[in-house]
Amino acid sequence: MVFLQKQWGKVRGCTSEVDLTFLLLRIFSLLGGLGWLLIGHLSFGEKGVLVQALGSFFIYSLIGYVVIFFWPSRLKKVYLASLFLDLLFLSVLVHAESSFENSFFLGYYLLICLHTVYFGLRFGLLVAVFSALCYVVSILPMLPHLQWTDLAIRISFFFFITVPVGLLTEKVKRDKKKIEYFNRTLEAMVAQRTKKIGTLFDQERYLRNILHTVAHINKLLITSPNLISLLEASCARFAQHGHYDFCWIGLLAEDRIETIYTPDAAVNPLLAPPYDPYDQEAPFYRTPAAQCLRENRTVIQANDVQTPDATPWRQGEEVRGFQGVISLPLRARQNGLPLGVLTIYTWRADGFELEEKDMLDELAGDIGFAIDSFRQKEAVGKLTAERTANYEETIFSFADMIEQRDTYTAGHTERVAHYCLLIARAMGIGLAEKKNLYKAAILHDIGKVATPDSVLLKPGKLSKLDYDLIKVHAFAGYEMLSQIQMYQDLAVIIQHHHERYDGKGYPDGLKGEDIPLLSRIMTVGDAFDAMTTNRIYKSKKDIPVALDELRACSGSQFDPQVVKAALTVLADVKISSTVSQLPVTKLEKKRFSYFFNDKLTGLYNEDYLKIILNNRDINQYKCLHMLHLQNVPEYNKRRGWDKGDLLFKDFAAELQTALPDALFFRAYGNDFAAIAKEHLDIDRQELNDFACLADTGIVVEVQHLDLTVGKVYTIDKLDRMKIHSLVVSPLNE
Repeated sequence: MVFLQKQWGKVRGCTSEVDLTFLLLRIFSLLGGLGWLLIGHLSFGEKGVLVQALGSFFIYSLIGYVVIFFWPSRLKKVYLASLFLDLLFLSVLVHAESSFENSFFLGYYLLICLHTVYFGLRFGLLVAVFSALCYVVSILPMLPHLQWTDLAIRISFFFFITVPVGLLTEKVKRDKKKIEYFNRTLEAMVAQRTKKIGTLFDQERYLRNILHTVAHINKLLITSPNLISLLEASCARFAQHGHYDFCWIGLLAEDRIETIYTPDAAVNPLLAPPYDPYDQEAPFYRTPAAQCLRENRTVIQANDVQTPDATPWRQGEEVRGFQGVISLPLRARQNGLPLGVLTIYTWRADGFELEEKDMLDELAGDIGFAIDSFRQKEAVGKLTAERTANYEETIFSFADMIEQRDTYTAGHTERVAHYCLLIARAMGIGLAEKKNLYKAAILHDIGKVATPDSVLLKPGKLSKLDYDLIKVHAFAGYEMLSQIQMYQDLAVIIQHHHERYDGKGYPDGLKGEDIPLLSRIMTVGDAFDAMTTNRIYKSKKDIPVALDELRACSGSQFDPQVVKAALTVLADVKISSTVSQLPVTKLEKKRFSYFFNDKLTGLYNEDYLKIILNNRDINQYKCLHMLHLQNVPEYNKRRGWDKGDLLFKDFAAELQTALPDALFFRAYGNDFAAIAKEHLDIDRQELNDFACLADTGIVVEVQHLDLTVGKVYTIDKLDRMKIHSLVVSPLNE
């Protein structure tokens, strides 16, 4: 079976569609002869001759294709032999029929067509000539009795068939050659384009690897706790890149490199510093690193095997085979003096790409900025340590700082600290650790002092950018507290209080027990308080619902052991229903107005009015008056829009003077609202007597609404603002 499959593969390699056509035509000829035998009006003698001819035709055709199967190279010889046999037997058939009108001669037409299609016009004409000779010989006894015109017409049709069929065949062959040429050309173009695309893809993949390296080192700039770990980790990350097998960073001190960092401090192939880039007698003077420092610019140099590398290696053979070197100045600012140098060796045959140089330039600038920042932090840390005399006073000062900035955040930290203590007691945590946990909980959001008010106090859903800024607070808190020795343990707890048990948290993506236990406890306490207190756009959850959510997230977001303790101790805690994000202090109200301020009058806008109305369960406002100013469009037409804006400002000022105990809103242009915690009588005539309305033609209409706890209110606007309560079906509550 394997031999037959292999032989069939050879046959397919030596044949084409034309050979298949030739085979099909022979099959059709055989089938046509059989059909002729079955349905044609032939004499008994003609049928006998036809049966013998068809049998012979089948036998030698079968023999021919068997030969082709086993010896494909003899294909054309078999076709020529079959042509000779076809002519022979066809002539016998014609000769056997004594009548000139017999139809056997039509077989010559088929033979001519078959071989013209396969071999072309010239061979077809040759077959036509031999067919004419064979036909004349076959009917030789009948020639004296024939009209020469009948014979001439029959023979001439041999050539009339050959010419068009041959021309068509030649055209097909020419078209096939054109197509083959086009295919070869197209294949060459595709191969060339594919090679070019492959080259571009390799370059893009290489640059993407560079980008990954740069991105990882940029992350180190944020997460590294100190300068030494940053520079050592950066060198190690460079060396992990596919073509950077070695790099080093040197820091300047008094115009000399005094400190160097390499990927592996234990195996350092460089001689110990100092290196002087200005000493022309020293070999280091000829290195790209020295030139980079002297000229304060990036230097790229190919490795010349004829010129020994001047880098101060311990042994000349330790680093060899690299293709190029790039040295980049480390600067705090773009045009500043170099603080040091970053030198990278590449083993890539093509050296450094232009885009690669640009990325490394930018990264070197970031590293230089980080070096300067760490040095400044070190100076600030020393100053802070010198000025810190009473650590306990400092911690309460920090807590007071949070409270002064955001009362809600302060209340949140106190509640989280309480929940953390309850959980820690249930888990049998030691006294010293419980104290640290409590202090860390009080300070766990201290990093938010670096968060802008526009994000920290935003009374709504955060955007992705807002959330990214908020996420910085965990590491910012760590950075602030880790500089003070007494708070270093607290700093670690705070740093990881937003890690998740499944490793999907931040800032370091720690997983499971890699997260400090006290941080895991704080994560649960923090989440529980967030779920059980009111937010402006998010109502609090009941304690059982919050506990169910803790249970559902056990093992993914939270430590199962911590959740188990929390479910026991937090089930009976008491939570004030008045806790919300609404402003309490004057400072908070002033900040809050940043989000809900009407820019023209300085009053609150309709968005804040909606919040007040939809938080009736956490505020004490009971009385609402809607004030509509009529005839304002006519006034604006007479006096102009500027005068109309000025009138609104004056009206708002007189409102606040006349009713100091009310909270005022401007909504939808001509509409104002006054809301108060106790019933407020507003005299319509008193409002219309305001000085700003005198001689304006503007009249104030007043509508009153008593606010009821538990109802939902909506604001509609047609020609004026209308506020009314909605009837909520029990099924929809």
